[in-house]
Amino acid sequence: MVLVAQQALTLLAHGRLTFLFFSATLPLITVLFGGWSGSLLLLSGIAFGALWMPPIGSFEVPQRDDQIVLLAYAIVGTLLVAAGQQLAKVARRAGRAEAATQHAADRLLQVERDARHRFDVALNSAGVPFFILTPVVCDGRIAELRWDYLNEAAAQLFNQTAGVVVGSSTSYVRPTGWDANVLLERLAPLAERPGRQAFDVQVQGESGEQWFHVVAASLGGSVVAWFVDLTPRVRAEQALSEADRRKDEFLATLAHELRNPLAPIRQVAEILEQPGLKEERRSWCINVLRRQSAAMALLLDDLLDVSRITRGALNLRKEAVALREVVEEAVEVARPILASKGQELVIKPPARPLHIEADRLRLAQVLANLLMNAAKYTPPGGHIELTATADDGEIVLSVADDGIGIEPDKLSAIFAMFSQVNRDQHRQGGLGIGLALSKSLIELHGGRLTAASAGKNRGSCFSIHLPATSRVLQPPVPARAAPANRSSVPKHRILVVDDNVDAADAMTTFLEMEGHEVRTVYSGEEAVDLLNDYSADVILLDLGLPGISGIDVARRIRATPSTSDATLIAITGWGQPQDRASTADAGFDFHFTKPVDVGQLSQAIETADAAS
Repeated sequence: MVLVAQQALTLLAHGRLTFLFFSATLPLITVLFGGWSGSLLLLSGIAFGALWMPPIGSFEVPQRDDQIVLLAYAIVGTLLVAAGQQLAKVARRAGRAEAATQHAADRLLQVERDARHRFDVALNSAGVPFFILTPVVCDGRIAELRWDYLNEAAAQLFNQTAGVVVGSSTSYVRPTGWDANVLLERLAPLAERPGRQAFDVQVQGESGEQWFHVVAASLGGSVVAWFVDLTPRVRAEQALSEADRRKDEFLATLAHELRNPLAPIRQVAEILEQPGLKEERRSWCINVLRRQSAAMALLLDDLLDVSRITRGALNLRKEAVALREVVEEAVEVARPILASKGQELVIKPPARPLHIEADRLRLAQVLANLLMNAAKYTPPGGHIELTATADDGEIVLSVADDGIGIEPDKLSAIFAMFSQVNRDQHRQGGLGIGLALSKSLIELHGGRLTAASAGKNRGSCFSIHLPATSRVLQPPVPARAAPANRSSVPKHRILVVDDNVDAADAMTTFLEMEGHEVRTVYSGEEAVDLLNDYSADVILLDLGLPGISGIDVARRIRATPSTSDATLIAITGWGQPQDRASTADAGFDFHFTKPVDVGQLSQAIETADAAS
């Protein structure tokens, strides 16, 4: 075995494969590990060859052919090491070039990303819709356009998200109300040849008509477009145009309305100059002057009120006022026109007396205006109904008529300044500011004015809605002397409820002396039970009752149909503002603190007649 191994090694030492192996690896080792590694491997190969050439184990190489082999290996190896060093240099330079190229590519990509980011930020901050569209060619012509880019403002014009829109065709995805054919006809030519175009588009959007100004230009086979929303400007221009038209109509109407009273005034002046004028004719002239001057004063008052409201200079003088008195004042103002046209006025007051905190003069002015409008637009012999109702939500005064009515498309405009209902068909006069003024006055009271109509020639209904919080108790009335003839005082069925027996009995005695029918109980439970069988129209109720309080008893009374219309009077020792607010919320009509002034109490009891 040793001999075989020795022969194999000898063959290996003398074989050219050994040197070929070392020679083949020299460039690779040099490139990978440097020139010193290649030189060391070369020397190792020479030493290996000398060691294993005869005589084996010695570095001496006596045979000439072995010397030639070693010399050739040394020369070739040196050349290979040198070549490896050159390859290493080339590889290093190539690596540096590749790294530089990759770095440049990374820088270029980052620059592109930064540029795209700045592009997006710039377009999004502009707040103007911006698009890029690319043509889709079919059979040699542009068949449709494709959304390739849109900024945030543009995305808001679509019902879909931007991710859905980008890449979609304008034939299937486009802003709400836009016509695909308009986009294709206007923008496709810019994709075929360089150019720029600007045009306006009117669309029917979700919020009504919209107007856009489109500026589009070619961009390397695509189209870029800016969409500017002109809707606010167009609507403002329309509003200005409408206001200007109404101003002209107002001035014409004002001239007409002022000439109407001026004509009889001038004629009356000429009549008064005539000699021998009879007293009867003179009185007639004076009445004409008074009526026509009052008409002119009314026109001027309306104009001044509108001016004050516009400048915020109109202050309401609120006070506790009986709604019945407001209605009476309004009816008195409107009565002449109602009588002149032979119209029937039906008044439906609330079930029981109602007091509110309001400007008495202004509220009566609004109600009178509604009544006169109803009379003006109702044919002679027509019917007008004034209804007053109150609940926990609001207080409503309604004026309904069976006149010419209001067409549905005009309902929203009747409260505008200088507008008139059916101006062309029914020229009834007026400046067209009455409803606008009325609406403003009611809004100053915290309420609202509404209108309803079933259509032309089907009548109309105007309603004043006041918040329930405007309801208040009647203020204390001045004491008055008892009437000399007690038989003239209306008699009532009265229930006295007080846990103080002496106070209750004393009140009962006084009321019976006044001629009233009186029942007396000393607790809230007894009052509730008694009212099931006894229909009192006036109830005097203490608040601090044992068991069921006076507040709770009042609420039960108002919730029971048979007693809901009774006049409720609080008789209590509590008189702070919050106490009065509590009794008003519970449905009391009056709030008196002990000891009660009998004159004020008697007048409060008399109001039960107004409700009946």
